Amino acid sequence: MTTIRRLADSCLLVTTDGGTTLLDPGFLSYDGSVIDLDTIGEVQRVLITHEHGDHVQPAFVRWLIDRGRDVTVHSNRAVADLLARSDIEVLTDDPAGVASEDVIHETTPLGTAPPNRAFTVEGVLTHPGDSYQPTTTGPVLALPLLVPWGSTRRSVEFARGLRPRQVVPIHDFYLSEEGRRWVAGMAAKALGADGIEVVPLDWGGSYTL
Repeated sequence: MTTIRRLADSCLLVTTDGGTTLLDPGFLSYDGSVIDLDTIGEVQRVLITHEHGDHVQPAFVRWLIDRGRDVTVHSNRAVADLLARSDIEVLTDDPAGVASEDVIHETTPLGTAPPNRAFTVEGVLTHPGDSYQPTTTGPVLALPLLVPWGSTRRSVEFARGLRPRQVVPIHDFYLSEEGRRWVAGMAAKALGADGIEVVPLDWGGSYTL
């Protein structure tokens, strides 16, 4: 059994028989008022796709480590260098039950594109970070839907190419709640013809496979 909970924006909490994994602990989940952090519980693994602040907030990572036992943090070398300034150790190899793929970050309007690592947790959920380049996915794909480095159309095409069974929308923080639902509904119509189900989660919402 796998439970996927969405915190804020691109931050996901995945609980399986193998433990609890938190992906992309960005500032929106830590600094905002939309998520009660005490409901997160202990995590065993923290996975970070890249160094942008909406995907990694050092204080949030420290908070997760301090409240857990034997918490390990995994990412690429750029994130390891970033978190080393906060005395946080980052492992660049994958923990048991996790597969990764180093793929390019899509170019932003500012022309920047840091190293990006996509993760697949327990063969179930794939989180691509800020990239349309992953070549494989688990049955559930976390799909950035409205982003400054892409478009909803490109996101839908990305999902069609990988053909997951389900899509969980992420990376839509600057939309209102109504706006997030509208964009997810549009994606659902587009992907439904391909047999791909869109599972929109409110911030703090979850579902079980």
